[in-house]
Amino acid sequence: METLAYLHLSTAYEYSQSHPAEVKLFPGLNWKNFPKKASFRLLSLALTLAVVGTAGNALALGRGNSGSQVATLQRNLQIAGYYNGPVTGYYGDLTKAAVIRFQRSNGLIADGIAGSRTLAALEGRGGESPITGGGFGRSTLRRGSNGSGVTTLQQVLRSRGYYNGPITGYFGSLTESSVKRFQQANGLYADGVVGQSTKSALAAD
Repeated sequence: METLAYLHLSTAYEYSQSHPAEVKLFPGLNWKNFPKKASFRLLSLALTLAVVGTAGNALALGRGNSGSQVATLQRNLQIAGYYNGPVTGYYGDLTKAAVIRFQRSNGLIADGIAGSRTLAALEGRGGESPITGGGFGRSTLRRGSNGSGVTTLQQVLRSRGYYNGPITGYFGSLTESSVKRFQQANGLYADGVVGQSTKSALAAD
């Protein structure tokens, strides 16, 4: 998208130098009397605005969206206690209502759109990151591990029905057995160790 915008603006700029009277970009401007530097700056500004608009849209989830990011949002809302519906990966009325409840409870604008602030607030409540699919930490998790990555792992396994023990943040035998069941169900090597492939499956499931 950004590349297309850049190519479009670059082409328009080059064309304006050779056909100033015929250029259709910003038709109210007289390109013939415009200095080259000013023309280039104006086109650069337009490109920047296009890129910022695209980036802003990528960080916001709203009604009608679908995919793994929405599924992660639903799981994070479950973890925070605001959503009790199914994890479908589709942003419908139930998800929107849950987002609004979360936003109201956390002093955010309650518009039902999960933008960067809402997503960050949810991640701060122990959820996964909807943008990166992370939340488990960078290190490999295995029996004996502890910390926030294990807490998130237990919460996510519980939300998928693989773990029914307490959320302790300690990777013990119950967590290991749950990880193995998840790995078996998802065609992974069932060693009970949460490496990158298991983390990716947990984030995408």
